[in-house]
Amino acid sequence: MHGSAAIIQESLFSLAKAPTSEERNPYLRRLDLFTKKKASSGKLNLISLFCGGGGLDVGLSFAGFKSLVVSDVTPIFVDTVTTNLKHAKPLPKDALELTGKELLQLAGTTEIDLVAAGPPCQSFSVLGRRGALDDPRGKLALKYFELVAEIGPRAFIFENVPGILSVNKGEDWKRLVEHAKEKTGYTLHIGKLNAVHFGVAQQRERVVIVGFRDEVDFKFPANKPSGLGSELVSSFSSIPSSWALEYVDGLSNHELRPHGSVVRKRYELVSPGTRDKTDHTDRIDPDKPSRTVLVGSSLGGGRPHIHPTEHRVITVREAARIQSFPDSYKFDGNVGPIRTGIGNAVPPLMAYRIGQCVASIIKSCKSTRLQG
Repeated sequence: MHGSAAIIQESLFSLAKAPTSEERNPYLRRLDLFTKKKASSGKLNLISLFCGGGGLDVGLSFAGFKSLVVSDVTPIFVDTVTTNLKHAKPLPKDALELTGKELLQLAGTTEIDLVAAGPPCQSFSVLGRRGALDDPRGKLALKYFELVAEIGPRAFIFENVPGILSVNKGEDWKRLVEHAKEKTGYTLHIGKLNAVHFGVAQQRERVVIVGFRDEVDFKFPANKPSGLGSELVSSFSSIPSSWALEYVDGLSNHELRPHGSVVRKRYELVSPGTRDKTDHTDRIDPDKPSRTVLVGSSLGGGRPHIHPTEHRVITVREAARIQSFPDSYKFDGNVGPIRTGIGNAVPPLMAYRIGQCVASIIKSCKSTRLQG
């Protein structure tokens, strides 16, 4: 239990007045530090592919990267990222039709520090069909490394679901890593990370490959919050999901989804931390980090989680909060696609920490070359 359970329960969802900064819980106070101004101050050049809801872009922007080009096959995802990161140039296009030359021309420079992406993961997920590299979406992962080779950045980031490690008894993962080595010639560093360790109010594992053009001594971030505002949450072993759900009324993307009386009555019987037996929706335990925020259907359904104290599924803004998107980050489009973008996203605080480690190496390499 984090602090007094009674205090948390009394303050949770209290909307009598807008809270002062001091009244907001440590998690929200930390997210408040990640401002639009900070997101626009990066100087390391980034090309973002398969951008989705923008978790990688916004997290990397806080780590000092500047998205020059943002691409995805879904135009509304590209619109969302470029709306929030004004300097980014949009390229809504099927990745299989992209070329490195096209991306560099739009970027306006051949000096690219980082290419980052999370190619579609459903074919690798334990919830998907597990078709892996034989699935058209799996082929997009192969295409990504071909684009990296054409662009020639100082580094690249590839992230995906942990299920990618076990598909076809691990054979597809071996094929993918060998393909990455062969196509890029980069030195690869592979890690398995959980967002909860970086101060995110959610359990979310990701497999990450970081590749460098040069031989470098890269290490993945330690399993603890670090960087901007980390002192606010460093004394907590994990972030209770209730903190992500406070003070949301009046925010953008906080539209409640109406439920019929049958669904509401069913949700009334679901205890926190358990699952509805009919639609398999989990109810959030307010004292623990949320389970992984999932995609949802085109109608906004799926399994977006049941609110811990209200008999409804969580809203887009609440899901974004759990994922660690700042309140200033706004999502364009209809609820269904937005839920998909958030559900597939890398939590920004997780991307931020990975980005800090990558940026440190890139800056060191640049400095060494200048001195030489």
